[in-house]
Amino acid sequence: MKRRIFLRNALLTAGALGLNRYTFANQQSPQSNNPADIKPVPQFGDPASNHMTAYIYDSKESAVWVRWKNALLTCYRAEAMQKYPYFYPLRALKSGLSLTTESAQPWPHHRGVFFGADRVNGRNYWQNNPDKDRIVSKKLELSECTEKSVVILNECHWTPFEGEPIIADKRRYILTILNDETYTLDCFYELTALTEVVFEKTGHGVFGVRLDPDLSVDGGGVLLNSEGQQTEKDTFDKPARWMAAYGQRSGRTDGLIEGLAIMSPRYKRAPFERNVWFTRNYGYFSPNPFNALENDEKFVMPKNDTLRLAYRIVAFTGTPINAFLDTQWNEFNAIAVVS
Repeated sequence: MKRRIFLRNALLTAGALGLNRYTFANQQSPQSNNPADIKPVPQFGDPASNHMTAYIYDSKESAVWVRWKNALLTCYRAEAMQKYPYFYPLRALKSGLSLTTESAQPWPHHRGVFFGADRVNGRNYWQNNPDKDRIVSKKLELSECTEKSVVILNECHWTPFEGEPIIADKRRYILTILNDETYTLDCFYELTALTEVVFEKTGHGVFGVRLDPDLSVDGGGVLLNSEGQQTEKDTFDKPARWMAAYGQRSGRTDGLIEGLAIMSPRYKRAPFERNVWFTRNYGYFSPNPFNALENDEKFVMPKNDTLRLAYRIVAFTGTPINAFLDTQWNEFNAIAVVS
């Protein structure tokens, strides 16, 4: 608890940058058509806001800090010397505690909400050794920022330890406050192969979330998928539209329950259309099609091929109702442009 309080108190920032560059076709943004709804970029010395504010501080390539009602909501960390960019923390609206963790045992390479893969052209873009193969942030920008939403744009190169980048990816993240207890983080990825790219069978990929221990099965929480299956035993390598994790927050006497869910839309391209999940009771889950590959099966992207992926995170308060999560999946599936 002392470490959690320290992190929560230490994550403060100011400064700003507001830019609008690329978009993905047919993907909806929460921005209003009314120019008056687009907030001006916050400046040093501006009063505290009761709404959404976002900053890129220190340098244009460092990190995006997002605040809701002047309290930290999340940080997208994209420093160039990291293994990969990632979100941490991902704060719950009711308690203010993070729904995710990083550098936790038994696998401290997990970083909040992250994206990458092991065994790509024989390299590792998932864990350890940030001085080796890395997903390097090349351009980080803020786009639309309204009273209840912010759009983050990021361009990255999958760069081996020696040699030229093999993948260029564009990312679009949309954070949207739904109410005082719920928000969504929509994550869109567009990967372009700069050479032939071969993904092999692995449990390490593609879009992953490392939960705060409160939400994990080992910590007394619940792991539940859209088919009503629970725990690692019954959800591992099983198809599902969404996966949710929730639990009672430690250090509180009111029994508050919080959690998050990942929505994985309907894909047409193999092996993504299988929509199977990699799950662990200690607090990790991922819609990972590569673990379901047969031992001699590979996913190959020819040079200049483009792969589009999309996921929605729903951060919620209380025990989730399946109908609510089904509705979230339906809404996201309707707007997600995927391969």
